[in-house]
Amino acid sequence: MTFFQILDSLLLQPLQLLFEVVYVNANRVIGNPGLSIIVLSLVMNFLVLPLYMRADALQEEERDMEARLHRGVTHIKKTFRGDEKMMILQTYYRQNHYKPTYVLRSAVSLFLEIPFFIAAYRFLSGLELIKGVSFGPIADLGAADGLIAIAGVHINLLPIIMTAVNLVSCIIFTKGATPKTKIQLYVMAVFFLFFLYESPAGLVFYWTLNNVFSLVKTIFYKLKHADKVLAALASAAGAAGAVSSVSPWSRIRSRYLNWSHALTKGPSALLSPIPMTSFPASRRRAASRVKSLSDETMQKPSRLPP
Repeated sequence: MTFFQILDSLLLQPLQLLFEVVYVNANRVIGNPGLSIIVLSLVMNFLVLPLYMRADALQEEERDMEARLHRGVTHIKKTFRGDEKMMILQTYYRQNHYKPTYVLRSAVSLFLEIPFFIAAYRFLSGLELIKGVSFGPIADLGAADGLIAIAGVHINLLPIIMTAVNLVSCIIFTKGATPKTKIQLYVMAVFFLFFLYESPAGLVFYWTLNNVFSLVKTIFYKLKHADKVLAALASAAGAAGAVSSVSPWSRIRSRYLNWSHALTKGPSALLSPIPMTSFPASRRRAASRVKSLSDETMQKPSRLPP
């Protein structure tokens, strides 16, 4: 068996089976294929919420560390060349307990999202229960929505709404992030627009609900006045009354942040710079160079042995 076959057997097929179990049971109770998609999205998002929170925490750690090291790294790259530059960068990273491989932490959410997307795509793309079934303004959940018709040309509206929600979430989530991180997320949002544009409305509806859930989670996590933002969004959607009947958003947000902090308590210690210890003779020159950098992220290195 190849690696992808093993991955399919151990991860993708069980996930697809989980999608089927949740959806079939929800449809059996509700009796509405469209509402069952909403239930499926809610159940799957709440099941993986701790994983996404952990992934978001790792991304936050990586962004904070990049911001703290940015000035020193930029100075080293501008000042030194060749092997000397690499040696000084290694010393600088060691001094701040950082490894270049930590950059992969910024992609944890993407790695986590891919298997769930593949499982949802497999399950909802060929689901017989939604073919020919209407839901609200959607005439057929088993085909592209084609909600807008201009001069005989049908435009699929759901993928556009999905992308708009995704972009708003990206703007909020990447506030203060590096341009590289922003570009990656924007490119992914545009990719999903083109990839899912002709997909069945049921699948796009499910992924749009996932993006809405992600947006609400991001608002709670990133914004100080999450209650006002959510009230404005609900009001724009004509659901301000429903928002006012829910318990105070600030209390919910506080609990969410406390949970996130508890999950990240252990690895956060890695962010604390450590004093530089003794280096071999071949690296003493690099150590003395790093010591001269006036960067607030660097601690004064310990005195090297003669």
